[in-house]
Amino acid sequence: MRRRRDRGADVVLTEISAEGALAGRIFAVTLLVSAIVMIVVSWDDIWRVCGEVAGPCVERSAGAMILTMCSVAAIAWGAGILLRLRRRPVDPEGSARYVWALGVLVALGGIFIAGRIPAYTCDRGRFDDVLVLCLHPPSVSDPTRWLLLKKAVVIVSLIVAVLVSVRPRNIKVTAPLSVAVWAVGFGWLLADTMA
Repeated sequence: MRRRRDRGADVVLTEISAEGALAGRIFAVTLLVSAIVMIVVSWDDIWRVCGEVAGPCVERSAGAMILTMCSVAAIAWGAGILLRLRRRPVDPEGSARYVWALGVLVALGGIFIAGRIPAYTCDRGRFDDVLVLCLHPPSVSDPTRWLLLKKAVVIVSLIVAVLVSVRPRNIKVTAPLSVAVWAVGFGWLLADTMA
């Protein structure tokens, strides 16, 4: 704790913990990288696919603009966190806030992964994307197995998210885990969406 005089009033400022600072830096860098990747991928999709400014191309451009605006906001947020961490001290709640943010990354990453796992597979025939069903029904065991896997991924990711959030002392281990789960889920979502 240290005390300074600010415009005639005594203000007590608490240095952020080392764990909180590390969590803040990792969260901010993950946010920045994710936002930049989203901008690049969305506009690369426009440049590769669109041969003329008409129909679907206009729709794709509108989607890319929305993603770009959201990404710019995320970049500003990430940069703000990094700048705030550099001019220490920061508010004492910052430590917990950044660790909780890493927990949210794990939860969202797990949900993205579960969303990419198919509900079932087709043993015979082919999958109809329009009707969203197998032209020949799958075996009885397949739907249950895949749905259970999806539920298990979500439950495990939520448990890990809570553990990450309540164990800031282990941030050197939990932070890379959080980023890895987020990278897999977010990357898989982008790959499927832009394919």
